[in-house]
Amino acid sequence: MDELNMFSDENTADVKDGTTPAGAALSNAEARVEDAHAALAQAEGALAAAREKSEQELSGWLRAAATEALTQSERARDRAVQEVESASDALAIAREQAAGKTAGEGSSSRAAGPAAEDEPEAFYDTAEEFLHEQLLPLYNRILDAKNGKWCRQWFLHPEAVSRMDALWRAWEHLRLDPTTGMSVWWKDHADVHMAVLLSQKGPFHACSPTRHNAPEPFPCDIAPEGWFLKASDTPDP
Repeated sequence: MDELNMFSDENTADVKDGTTPAGAALSNAEARVEDAHAALAQAEGALAAAREKSEQELSGWLRAAATEALTQSERARDRAVQEVESASDALAIAREQAAGKTAGEGSSSRAAGPAAEDEPEAFYDTAEEFLHEQLLPLYNRILDAKNGKWCRQWFLHPEAVSRMDALWRAWEHLRLDPTTGMSVWWKDHADVHMAVLLSQKGPFHACSPTRHNAPEPFPCDIAPEGWFLKASDTPDP
């Protein structure tokens, strides 16, 4: 665990022992990295076992089951790799914050220029990449006439595109919080947006998992000229 051995400044003892908010965040981040590596090791072990099973002489449903198990193991290993990378990024940020607190940089110099700090690089390049590699492998619901609705061509629905973009950007921001970031993302973002998207009365109501049907927009008339104030006509408060 090289990540866990880089924080060696002798002036950070009060931070590392978890007696400060920065110390608690750092301890949680280190624990997350350790758990992520343990999960990765377990996933790689399961993948090795599944690969060995798939290479055996099997027939019929046993062959199909072994192939499916191998596929699932590969996906689990990929997710574990992503979690290690995400946890390592969060740990690096926690260390920077802890070092700043110890050095007394949390006062005027840091408060005066937060915009000067480099923005962390996004983990995913697009909302579509986030959907395929992060959200869909984790999120599974019943899709039928009585439960959830989905459209394989979700990108043809403007509302779905907007909500997926919001989910992606919120995840990119909250993944950097090693304490409650993911809990907040699930509770305040994923659960809310996915409930709307999968609703029987949501944007995919006319679609099926195998076929896209463009929904009809709401009928809406254009108001007479001058009906609404323009932004430039709004009086100053």
